Amino acid sequence: MKINETGFNGHLFDRTMGLLEHDLDFRSENQRVISSNLANIDTPGYRPKKLHFDQELQKAIASDTLALKKTNPKHFAPTIQPGKRFEVSETNRLDIDWEMTQMMENNLLYEASTRLLSKKFEALKTVIDAGRR
Repeated sequence: MKINETGFNGHLFDRTMGLLEHDLDFRSENQRVISSNLANIDTPGYRPKKLHFDQELQKAIASDTLALKKTNPKHFAPTIQPGKRFEVSETNRLDIDWEMTQMMENNLLYEASTRLLSKKFEALKTVIDAGRR
């Protein structure tokens, strides 16, 4: 296996890292939406908003911008779309217990994704350290 400036066989980061990045972006935006819902709990006529993870995940998986595998030199360089916004829909009523549960779940999933990403970087560091020996 040949190592160069961009990583093994020209691939420093894999698809999993791109999906984890997308998930962290989603979790961050979801936290903002849930916080907004809670901040407006007493606002008359306020309609709570919700992000849809399953739809966003399917878009991320199907997206060519997250596929970091370049199999032909004529292919475009892999990219991740920075600052992508997520689709938000409105729901009918605001329930503080539901929103707090969603916030806790979102926090746990964000933490899980950061741990997974950290493990990926640890593995990359291990490979780099082994290459120096």
